[in-house]
Amino acid sequence: MRNIFILIFFCATTISCVDNYDISIKSDKSRLVVNGAITNQKEPYMLYLTKSLSQISFNANDSSADAETINDADIYITDINESVTDTLVKYWSKERFMPDNANDPFIDPSDSIYYYGQYQTTKLKGIPGHTYSLTIKWQDQEYHAKSYMPPVPAIDSVQFNFTNGAIGKSDYNIPLLFFKEPQNERNYYLFITPGSNRVWPYSILSDEYLQDYVNGLDVCKGVAPDYWMNAYPYVSEDGNLYWDYFIEMHSITKEAYDYYKALIQQFKTDGGGYSPSPASPPTNLDNGALGFFRASAVNRVDFKAER
Repeated sequence: MRNIFILIFFCATTISCVDNYDISIKSDKSRLVVNGAITNQKEPYMLYLTKSLSQISFNANDSSADAETINDADIYITDINESVTDTLVKYWSKERFMPDNANDPFIDPSDSIYYYGQYQTTKLKGIPGHTYSLTIKWQDQEYHAKSYMPPVPAIDSVQFNFTNGAIGKSDYNIPLLFFKEPQNERNYYLFITPGSNRVWPYSILSDEYLQDYVNGLDVCKGVAPDYWMNAYPYVSEDGNLYWDYFIEMHSITKEAYDYYKALIQQFKTDGGGYSPSPASPPTNLDNGALGFFRASAVNRVDFKAER
């Protein structure tokens, strides 16, 4: 259990501060940033492309630091085992105009189509045990990555351990996971539970200290302020869930584990004299691109709240 870590991403719009703050980070040029995964869940699968910021301004009252999306790339993902290549297409969405523009005769709402650097597959199906290669062509450059999809253990059951909240805090359930852990091999997992806009509710785990049968793993345990307020399911006085809840167990490779672990270390760095200098986390992408392309098998358990 000591190897469980939590990734936390705080949004500037949700942080309240007494004083304004402005920390700038400069780099020579923008770089391609890739974020996407192939899973064995229902397709299509999404890939996100953005540019790294040449100057990031963490200002509580400044939203100009949003990353610029990339909408003119050609993307291909190949199932190497099946020799099948999928050409991804741009994922678009329609923005509704504000009510005060609704009756403007010079505005056609049907034309308000926006792309946000999102691309989706058209025919690819994720299969555990297969390897997937990624090719991105953008601005006369090519970027590549490859990822293997490890199998994931079956979830036998999930039990909730009811816990009384501290004074002024809600009661909640601690989800405990039961599953058989494959032995004589090193496995790595990523767990996802519902969160809020305050945290990114991901945790990663190495099986280094797991027994052959995992008898109640707290998938939300980790170092994170108020994490239980977002990742643990709230319950009413009669013990029912307030809202729908799920747990996803993803298999990941050692490369992916190291990537997420490096991200965690970045957020734990306090900037003091004894802290390491910030550095880009390891990636499986070439040609100077940032981010990670992941393939994961997934087991998911859903819980419905009483309506």
